[in-house]
Amino acid sequence: MSTIAFRTGARRRAGKLRPAWRQPLAVAGIVIAAAWLVVAIFAPLIAPYDPLAQTFTPSQGPTGAHLFGTDELGRDVLSRVIFGSRVSVPIALLLVTLAALIGGLVGALAGYFRGIVDGASMRIVDLVFAFPPIILAMVVAAVLGRGLRNAALAIVVVAWPSYARVVRGLVLSVGDSEYVQSARLLGSSARRTLFRDVLPNIAGPVLVLGTLDLANAILLLSGLSFLGLGAQPPQAEWGSMVADGAQYFQWWWIGTFPGLAIFTAVLAFNFLGDSLRDLFDPQTAWGGDDRR
Repeated sequence: MSTIAFRTGARRRAGKLRPAWRQPLAVAGIVIAAAWLVVAIFAPLIAPYDPLAQTFTPSQGPTGAHLFGTDELGRDVLSRVIFGSRVSVPIALLLVTLAALIGGLVGALAGYFRGIVDGASMRIVDLVFAFPPIILAMVVAAVLGRGLRNAALAIVVVAWPSYARVVRGLVLSVGDSEYVQSARLLGSSARRTLFRDVLPNIAGPVLVLGTLDLANAILLLSGLSFLGLGAQPPQAEWGSMVADGAQYFQWWWIGTFPGLAIFTAVLAFNFLGDSLRDLFDPQTAWGGDDRR
């Protein structure tokens, strides 16, 4: 009877989890994000022209030959938007991964060992949180110098404290659970308990935060490039393309299409993050049916 009940409960939970990925916003997020990943991987095959070639009529509106028109230097805007995805999307993924690893490690150590380690780590986190993210990223990028690499480092500096604080709170709650205390009483080392029993149980919320942070990373990277602190000419990058378009309002297509690329990518990862949050949150994923 217990086996039957367990299987029945598993089927019920699976049935309650599936609708989270059947929502229109979740489907839209998956489709748009997957499309941008495909575009970034196969950009040389998809782009109709060389993104750096200045061989066309400057400032030409959208036509059949140039669907997104050409910029002030005669470069195809569609090709530059496609190649810009190879900068914004992969770098955002890399930045979020680095920030999650650094912040997750700091937060895990602070929450597990507590005491002096916790106090010192959280004071550093509070210091970073005292500054608005874009202002701090601008300061770090300006100190390091202009360039895409330095802009990426600035975003990592801004992003890791969020993971440290979230992971610390989760580790504090999980660390007081009975199975973690039992493992320590049975002689398991602190490192083994942390990496085997604690961290796997907090992966879900960190994954949700990372997915939502992809949108923030794309926005920050585009913002730094827009201000001239990120990608440098002639490299194709969405933020710098919007900055070029801001100088030529009469040629609306130069900045509009890169802006739409940023908009769709950010929207997709926000949709994905919200769907993952509903998936991992029992109050939203299961609570509605359990209350009936």
